[in-house]
Amino acid sequence: MKNILSVGVLLFALIATTFAQDEKSAAEWKNDGNAALKSKDYKTALASYEAAIKNWDEAEEMDAAMVYNTATCARKLNKNELSIKYYNQSIDLDYKADISTYYIGKAYKEMDKMGEMEKVLLAGIKDYATSKYVAHMKKELAIYYVKDANDYFSKGVSLLNTRTDANRDQWDAIKGKAKVEFDKAVELANKALEFQATNEAAKTIVTKSAELMNS
Repeated sequence: MKNILSVGVLLFALIATTFAQDEKSAAEWKNDGNAALKSKDYKTALASYEAAIKNWDEAEEMDAAMVYNTATCARKLNKNELSIKYYNQSIDLDYKADISTYYIGKAYKEMDKMGEMEKVLLAGIKDYATSKYVAHMKKELAIYYVKDANDYFSKGVSLLNTRTDANRDQWDAIKGKAKVEFDKAVELANKALEFQATNEAAKTIVTKSAELMNS
């Protein structure tokens, strides 16, 4: 009998707790999220913020700062797709749109969707030309272009390294193929330099490509 009573009390407590959670207002969920975020408990903060958004009164304007904080929590937890979702909402609410755009680009980079990253960051540079975050966007693009430029440069070098195994006629053909790779490398390196003029790797690719083709 005591066991049955204990189970009943426990069940009642669980139901009461669930009901109490359901009865929380959006403002209470938001406050819970703020407290958790302050403590760097991003998992709890994210869950609380999403509950607040879910229960938000449609008649009231959405709290843009809360949406941005939700995106930040998702980013901290490496939930890239979710962070993109909320950063886009933050942009729609015209709240920290420049920073949100930068982090969307970073999220795509983490997901290895480099084409999407490039598209987002190029648009961000154009749309937020006066933002201090443009420098960060340009740096990310420069890194991206240099990486691809280096791949083409390496292919060109590999082709030239076959010289000892080729006769004169073959060498002319190999050098022509290498030039194609070096031209691609230089084009991308120059794009990187447009966004980051001090990028030494890009400068080296341009210089070395010219030297190798003229040797």
